[in-house]
Amino acid sequence: MPQPDALGRNGSYVVLRKYDSRVGAFNDFVRAHAQDEAAQDLLAAKMFGRWRSGAPLPLSPDGDDAALGADPDRRNDFDFAGDHAGLVCPHGAHMRRMNPRGDRLTILTDENIHRIIRRSSTFGPKWSRDVTAADDGEDDRGIFFIFISARAYDTIEFLQQEWVNRGNFMDLGEERDPIVGLHAEPGQFTIPADPARRRIDGVTTFNRLRGGEYMFMPSLTALRWIAAGTWG
Repeated sequence: MPQPDALGRNGSYVVLRKYDSRVGAFNDFVRAHAQDEAAQDLLAAKMFGRWRSGAPLPLSPDGDDAALGADPDRRNDFDFAGDHAGLVCPHGAHMRRMNPRGDRLTILTDENIHRIIRRSSTFGPKWSRDVTAADDGEDDRGIFFIFISARAYDTIEFLQQEWVNRGNFMDLGEERDPIVGLHAEPGQFTIPADPARRRIDGVTTFNRLRGGEYMFMPSLTALRWIAAGTWG
């Protein structure tokens, strides 16, 4: 059994984040930059990297696929090796930023050392297309994220500082994550296209960070030692 000084061995960090989601503001944004509902859904998918069902753009580039989105194995079985230009999934899309699997990054190129285990849970009313910014209330809708990682600085803190709130690792300068990025002033989102890319202005903070906690989760060996109560 471990001694007290070994309680931290093989343990991991559990990080909780709470976001207040401005669903109406996001709806207003896509309506302002897309003419009809189909174009609005496509723009939202380009910003997230996934369609509303969860189907990823690399596997379903032309439209949503509910069956794919409902399959937890298939919907995550892809990388960006065949889309280095970002024509299918923009480089700055939220999903691609958080896990640029197989991508060609300008700096900080080893994405594997920044991997995390994460799960999320939403709260508040379900999404509706007719919701506007006037309907957004304080903590009315949002997301709880739980991350697990043994190296909090190299993962959680890195993701927030570099991949969410900066764009130089993929040649996007000061462009930030369009979904969870912190925008002190309205920013932009770039959609690569042939022959010319499209840049959309007016991106604001659609998900506001309201709080969180850093917790330590002991290993199973340490938990057994605590439960046994054999310390003197």
